[in-house]
Amino acid sequence: MPASLSPRVLVSLTAAFIAAVFVFAGVYTATQHNPTPHQLRVGIVAPDLMVGIINTGLKVKAPGYFSLRQYPSEASLTSAIKDRKVYGGYVYRKDSGLLLTASAAGKAADAALLSLGTEVSKTLRQPLVPRDVAPLTSHDSQGLSSYTYQYGVLVPSFVFAVLIFMFAHGLSLAWRFGLSAAYSVGAGIIGALTVDQIVGALPGHFFALAALGALYAATAVLVTWGLAAVLKYAGLALAGLLLILVGNSTGGGSINQEFLPDFFRNIGQALPNGPFIRAVRDTVYFDGANTHRAMLVIALWALGGLVLVLTAEKLPGLMARSKKRSKATLEPTA
Repeated sequence: MPASLSPRVLVSLTAAFIAAVFVFAGVYTATQHNPTPHQLRVGIVAPDLMVGIINTGLKVKAPGYFSLRQYPSEASLTSAIKDRKVYGGYVYRKDSGLLLTASAAGKAADAALLSLGTEVSKTLRQPLVPRDVAPLTSHDSQGLSSYTYQYGVLVPSFVFAVLIFMFAHGLSLAWRFGLSAAYSVGAGIIGALTVDQIVGALPGHFFALAALGALYAATAVLVTWGLAAVLKYAGLALAGLLLILVGNSTGGGSINQEFLPDFFRNIGQALPNGPFIRAVRDTVYFDGANTHRAMLVIALWALGGLVLVLTAEKLPGLMARSKKRSKATLEPTA
């Protein structure tokens, strides 16, 4: 067994872990204790006069909650929902109001839309007819499988990067990159096999889920390894803070990102966790609509991690060679 730490060190670590409880409990509670929509995109099919009335009412009763976008027909609104341009919408009809929702886009958004549709139908004095144009499957009844897949890939990838940083520094850079690439591909395949074939939570999209999982695993590894290579153990702490704590609490897995407080909502859209969750959700339920932006964010994080690794590995050698050349230039010739 390794030697015991001194009492002073153990007391310091105890205090640090107590502080960690404050940070974790604070961040998770602050982000999700009072979910309120912020500019939730909603479509509407109605005459201009009615749209104006509804907009005026929303500004009074729910200021800033919804962002209305007018569409010419039920078909165009349905297409906009399936293309992930809006979360749902209201269609004015003579006999009733039609509320189009997409529960696959998130339960919180679905509930907010139902509340909105109920209020609009009361205002227009119409009975409300709801229709789910992108329903969740029975294997993913709460829509959380995209989040659990993300978490299942992230944590092992973070630990793998820690192992590469701490225990593989004796290997060449090519070997470490090779192991990281093999891990990422394997993680994507096994992760997709698990959620698609074995558990059956996200069936029918094995190859797409495997590719997304491999990209996300590589991103988590490179970001963690890169930060650790540059900042050492402080880099590992920073990677854990960004990816595991802040990234998970603001990724939009349990509630849509539009329901987060302003500060956390902006951060969550920039970190790779949320884009991965959206990419998986949109791949499974929306035929891959609007996944390019999410994948671009993930790829940029992977590229940033790669740059950090290469900088940390190559810069010391380049600086040493530069110093040798400068010293040789300054030394007088015999």
